[in-house]
Amino acid sequence: MPELEQVSLSRPVPGQSLTHELRARPWQNPPQFKTVEEAMGWYLERFENEELVEELMSIIEMGVPLSTIANSMQLGAVLQGVHTIDVGVLVMPILIEIMKTLAEKTDTEYKIGDETETVQQPPDSVVQSAITEINKKGIEPQEEEEEPEEEEETEEPMGLMARRA
Repeated sequence: MPELEQVSLSRPVPGQSLTHELRARPWQNPPQFKTVEEAMGWYLERFENEELVEELMSIIEMGVPLSTIANSMQLGAVLQGVHTIDVGVLVMPILIEIMKTLAEKTDTEYKIGDETETVQQPPDSVVQSAITEINKKGIEPQEEEEEPEEEEETEEPMGLMARRA
């Protein structure tokens, strides 16, 4: 006879996380700063901390894009109740510029994060060797034949809602 597993009754009830009192979370209360200028003052105080700037530069050196760092900074501030999410979105470009300036001052390579991935082109020497290989084999490039365009026959619309001529 197989043993029955004991059901643990110490687990949270489904939906329990949604039963907190109203305004029990920082983001459910009015923000600490309501304007972009006030929020930037809060961020600038953080950038004056040398330890934070050193940690930030090491994160940037690892190749994390500045937009990702700025997004996580503003999202953390929203969750702490520092400012609203719309102020956070408006602050993000300023944070990116500040981090960009700090990275340039410390000669740290950085990625902004807006760059789209481009397909890397092979070096010219590889392309040239492929062309000479094709020429050695005597392969002629095929030209595409153009097919004459046929006029499409339009069918008369049918159905209840079709217009009649």
